[in-house]
Amino acid sequence: MKTRGLVLIICAIVAASPMQTAAWGLDVHRQIMARAVDALPASLKPLFAAHRDFVIEHVVDPDLWRIVGLKSERGDTDPDHFFDIDDLDEAAPFAGVPRTWDAFVAKYGLARATKTGRLPFRAEDLFNRLVSEFRDLGQPSPAPYAADDVRYFSAVLSHYIQDAHQPFHATVNYDGRATNQQGIHSRFETELVLRRYAQLNLPPVVIQPIPAFNRFIFDAIVKSESLVDPVLRADRAAASGRQLYDDGYFEALFMQARPVLEQRLADSANATASVIVAAWRQAGSPLPPVDGRRPPARIR
Repeated sequence: MKTRGLVLIICAIVAASPMQTAAWGLDVHRQIMARAVDALPASLKPLFAAHRDFVIEHVVDPDLWRIVGLKSERGDTDPDHFFDIDDLDEAAPFAGVPRTWDAFVAKYGLARATKTGRLPFRAEDLFNRLVSEFRDLGQPSPAPYAADDVRYFSAVLSHYIQDAHQPFHATVNYDGRATNQQGIHSRFETELVLRRYAQLNLPPVVIQPIPAFNRFIFDAIVKSESLVDPVLRADRAAASGRQLYDDGYFEALFMQARPVLEQRLADSANATASVIVAAWRQAGSPLPPVDGRRPPARIR
């Protein structure tokens, strides 16, 4: 692809910002979260439905943490959002990549492990925390804000689940720089979706069993990596002969990349709802009051 002068320079500057490299873009994360919340089973849904806007809005928090430079116990939070599984000298389906953080660090060293990313391990930490929060909610005397905690951890965990389903969060060529396609990350995950969302054919959300979260999250990443090349091919075809990423480019990209886009958006919503339900069931399927609150204990 030939250099497009000033247009590509501008795209490079925009693509380098943390906001633009957020998986699915903020509004797309919110759309996925809304579909997942609306699909929760009847026994669990009331806990979320009354606070639907809260959950939808807070699904983007992990990207905002990146912007303000917050840190976790493992350091900067940027590596929590990706896992460049194709950069580990392993062939697909990457069976030789350790599935636990300690084993991963032992094999590759902390520096390389961090450079590759921590997405599956961060997601598993949050899944276990959500199970714990659900268990607390089901206690005779739960913490005062137990229901709020369940909703918040559900939103935050969902962000990373959705990240795992975005192809460019599973590859070292995360923004097309290695193939002279810089900016494809945000063009695919944000602008294309927002331009064409009304035309997407997204099936109803399906709740799927998740017997083992660790296997589930790695399977999602492996599948995402396998879809990188089809999107890059679609981008090359759409950009061929053009000087701008204009309406014609996005029309052509949509025609080429639509199957992958629809598949991963649908998979993201299915996975988001399924993970919340899996954590709830692992905690014993507690049934709090509809508004998520319990009467305060009587003080004697």
